[in-house]
Amino acid sequence: MMLVKKLLLLVCFSALMSCSGTYRAYTDMLTLAFTPTLDVQLPYAAFTSAKHDYLYIKYGKQAQVAMALMFIEQGQLKWVSADRVVLITEQGRIVRTIGLDNDLLHLSNTAQDPLKQQFGLRNNSPWLRLADWQQHEYGYQLRSTFQYGPAETMLFFGQHVAVIPLIENVQYDNTANFVRFDDKWQNQFWLEAKSGVVLKSRQMLAPGAEPFELTFISEVVRQLQRNGIAVAADAI
Repeated sequence: MMLVKKLLLLVCFSALMSCSGTYRAYTDMLTLAFTPTLDVQLPYAAFTSAKHDYLYIKYGKQAQVAMALMFIEQGQLKWVSADRVVLITEQGRIVRTIGLDNDLLHLSNTAQDPLKQQFGLRNNSPWLRLADWQQHEYGYQLRSTFQYGPAETMLFFGQHVAVIPLIENVQYDNTANFVRFDDKWQNQFWLEAKSGVVLKSRQMLAPGAEPFELTFISEVVRQLQRNGIAVAADAI
């Protein structure tokens, strides 16, 4: 199993390298961004001068780190960390992982994800998909319904940004290979109030799994600039 996992990592990272050709451009940022124990928080100027996008991620109780966007392919954003973990997202949702203990290999029906409708979806909009996992769990059914929360603001670089929370109620229908104490949970996505783009999310991929907290920090910077909000270069 470890050999298969290493081969998958090698193949994927080789593909990233060959398709991008910009790996060296990320080296300095990644070296700066990753620390073993402290949450990473880079200044505003680090992102305004960056040629490529970055993502903050906090996984379970681990420290917040940064991931670099290597390339975009068929609507999927492929992010890589300094230790070569890969996350693949669509409209702020994780749809595949590489390099974790139990990788999400595939998520079906992503084209019908109501999250992609942004402000166009109705409360209680349903979504059904199947998930495949590395540790011999295939075709596991997940059902979701969605609800908008009341408008609120989030603080980025010392600035208040208006967002609309989107709450996803998830039901895991299958009996898993592992002991699980709950088959229901909530994911949350915070959409920028004007554009509907996801700025932040908190999501679990399976019941009892460690939560991912994603902050699309480069997108935050773009939204601040588009809204004409002045931010100090050293703000974090």
